Amino acid sequence: MSSPVKIRAAIRTGLAVLVAFTAFAALTGCNPVYTRQQEEVREQMNHDRRVYGRSNLPMQFDAAVKAQAWAEKLARDGRLSHSNLPSGINVRWCALGENVGMGPNSIVVQAAYMKSPAHRTNILSTKWNGVGIGYARRNNTTYTVQVFIKTC
Repeated sequence: MSSPVKIRAAIRTGLAVLVAFTAFAALTGCNPVYTRQQEEVREQMNHDRRVYGRSNLPMQFDAAVKAQAWAEKLARDGRLSHSNLPSGINVRWCALGENVGMGPNSIVVQAAYMKSPAHRTNILSTKWNGVGIGYARRNNTTYTVQVFIKTC
């Protein structure tokens, strides 16, 4: 059996390792991991932005969490609706926008966004400094959500 001294030493070592990893993540600005599908949808959107001379939008964590949760809800419901946009955004923001779409795949959904004046305006606006992407798939239908944000 392990002695209490060895157990305390193991706990201290474990805590030290945890603190070191946490500090490393904080100091290096370690980003959350997003799904391949979220990154693909963001790249499709950023490609359209670049075509029109706009800069890429980076993923913004709060907006991404909100967008993903909403895409999953849309897929469960099997229909489109807009979210209560400010709900779940815990960072200080000055402006928010949202695109919701569905189709056979994300490429078709992005093309539909670009054909719609309101959705296209959101995508091409220069006021945003971040975006959150949601992606869900159900019954051969893809649901995407783009939550645009201007933090301030």
